[in-house]
Amino acid sequence: MTLSALLYVALGAFAGGVLRYGFTRILPSPICTFAANLVGSLAIGLAYGALSLGAGEEIISPLCIVGFAGGLSTWSTFAKELGEMVKEKRYWAFIQYLFWSLGLGIAVAWLGATWIAF
Repeated sequence: MTLSALLYVALGAFAGGVLRYGFTRILPSPICTFAANLVGSLAIGLAYGALSLGAGEEIISPLCIVGFAGGLSTWSTFAKELGEMVKEKRYWAFIQYLFWSLGLGIAVAWLGATWIAF
């Protein structure tokens, strides 16, 4: 890994982390986690779409995928919230949150990649 790649990761993670923090200030949990993960999935889709068009992998991958999406999305918090729903016997909320998070996450990543490549 080069120094420039590390700087791209750091810059992307900073931007993603700041956006994630902003989400926590305006959205309640688990909506905050849901929104952050969807925006992160969209960012990954857009980045992969750009890569498929020949965009510079040495910048796009560390900056957008590893840095920004990694700093923004939070699958560990998602798992914690799912665990809390089970512990609280909120099984219907668990099923809905799991379904919508995974389903829409995959969908927006695909839409982002398709939109850029289109």
